[in-house]
Amino acid sequence: MKHYPAGEFDAFRSAAEGMVTALAGAKDISEIDRIFVERVISLGFHTAGYIRVFGRGQFHSAGFLFGGTVPNWAERYQSQHYQINDPVVSAACRMTGAFTLDEVARTSRLGAPILKDSRRYGLYDGFCAPIRAEYDELGVVMLGTGRLLDLGDYERFLLQGMCEAYAQAGLKMHLAPHAAPPSLTRRETECLRWVAVGRSDPQIGMILGLSPNTVHAHVEAAKSKLGANSRAQLVLRAVMAGILRSDPSQ
Repeated sequence: MKHYPAGEFDAFRSAAEGMVTALAGAKDISEIDRIFVERVISLGFHTAGYIRVFGRGQFHSAGFLFGGTVPNWAERYQSQHYQINDPVVSAACRMTGAFTLDEVARTSRLGAPILKDSRRYGLYDGFCAPIRAEYDELGVVMLGTGRLLDLGDYERFLLQGMCEAYAQAGLKMHLAPHAAPPSLTRRETECLRWVAVGRSDPQIGMILGLSPNTVHAHVEAAKSKLGANSRAQLVLRAVMAGILRSDPSQ
């Protein structure tokens, strides 16, 4: 277990304390950024931002939706098309727990050159908190730093909570004009649960006592409501919306 110097617990508690309330009172995205950055600077970070990976029905080029990073790095990252091979992006998609840039990229054949390049710009390491929001929003909050991070469980726990609060507050500003996805009917949900475990329309029909055509209609209605183009995408969006568990067999 990591040994904490006297006062280190208090520093992280102080940074996290009251942040949700402060963010809730922000009037615009620039104020949300200011509130959050002021707090993480006190913990040794120099930048913070939300990177959007997937949202509004499509994958994005891993760009900052709000906040940001060290000068010129975002432009360098996009111009070199680093997002194609960046293990940080794939880690944000498959993981729910936080990680650091060094942990994910240093030992990766594709990630190590990206990390080496970012350090030339002053982004030596970063704390990354994967974010799931709304019914199809996926991204990562990244806190940049000019030093190698050595974080204990307590620090990670508080930082991840702070990052989630920051992301939710910022996304609320961006997504507020857009209506929430319509709810599914009981039958649509029942059919979807069986789609998630790989059953065909005829098989689902036999289980539920419905005709294959009726099952197909329910599945297509669910796809339309969640904006999905395939059965696989339908299951993904249903999981992200909380309609299905991440393990649909349970």
